[in-house]
Amino acid sequence: MTTLISSYNYDLPDDSIASSPLDQRSDSKLLHYNLRESHYEDQKFSKLIDILNKGDLLIMNNTKVIPARIHLHKASGGKIEILFNRRINQDSIEVIFSSSRRPIINSYLSIENQRIFKVLDISRKCLVLLKVSDDSIFSIFEKYGQTPLPKYIKRPPTDSDKNKYQTVYAEHNGSVAAPTAGLHFTKKMIKKVLDAGVIIKYLTLHISYNTFKPILVDDYLEHDIGEEYLKIDKSIFSAIKVAKENGSRIISVGTTVARSLEFCSMNGIEDSYEGPVNIFIHPGHRFTSINCLITNFHLPKSSLLLLVCAFGGKKNIINAYKYAVKNNYRFYSYGDSMFLENI
Repeated sequence: MTTLISSYNYDLPDDSIASSPLDQRSDSKLLHYNLRESHYEDQKFSKLIDILNKGDLLIMNNTKVIPARIHLHKASGGKIEILFNRRINQDSIEVIFSSSRRPIINSYLSIENQRIFKVLDISRKCLVLLKVSDDSIFSIFEKYGQTPLPKYIKRPPTDSDKNKYQTVYAEHNGSVAAPTAGLHFTKKMIKKVLDAGVIIKYLTLHISYNTFKPILVDDYLEHDIGEEYLKIDKSIFSAIKVAKENGSRIISVGTTVARSLEFCSMNGIEDSYEGPVNIFIHPGHRFTSINCLITNFHLPKSSLLLLVCAFGGKKNIINAYKYAVKNNYRFYSYGDSMFLENI
């Protein structure tokens, strides 16, 4: 099996990339793919309820996207853009930065002549910043930040994105990207799912730049996946155990949930856990915590595509992507999704 990232490429016309959300979340398309039967079925996401069974377990990521991109001025007067990556503690953060010249350690970053952050440390791509404003970290981003739309969306963010690029069940601040598989759910759908006897559990994985940073090495095994913060309750592991005993489906809503659960499974975590997740899932990985995956269509040569290929098989997934292109599915964050079933 090759580990060349170039072998995980596929052709995608520009007009297949969803640059804006649909008016109604659940109007998106859903490709139901039974991997064992090699069968595709085209659905609307609103019809997910017809696929689910009583006793199925849905696990979702309730992280909340913050307006993570802020434009400031350096002490020199030059411009700098920062993108939130992770909170270090109550008063300091790590950010990705873009500027013609790096700021100086112990200098200040300002907005309208008001000092907001002090530069504590600098690496090649990141800054460690200490807030000097009276506002909390997340209040600063709420006040000055913009929704961090992916770079392939070639338009500025709008007020609509603050709502649309957020799941309806988002609860805990900390992500720079949405868990996009969850964007299709409405509150009405969630109520219907629960009323049908499906069990829903939530974990929190704060999505950082590491999730979508490009793989720049030829051999993807040399890629540094980095860390993200997870908080998970032991009740999820109890629910998974019951679902396995009953032969029910354990459905990961998104790749972030899949990573979290597989990290816990591989490390023998069966109690509540709060801490870093650093697992890199790629073909050859054997999933032990889930048997179904709801996921959007991901970028070529990305770590997310590698995870999906690990779950469904490279040939199956690439062929499904070709089918999706041919049948006018919309790709990426604001696009359509797949329900991959392997039970």
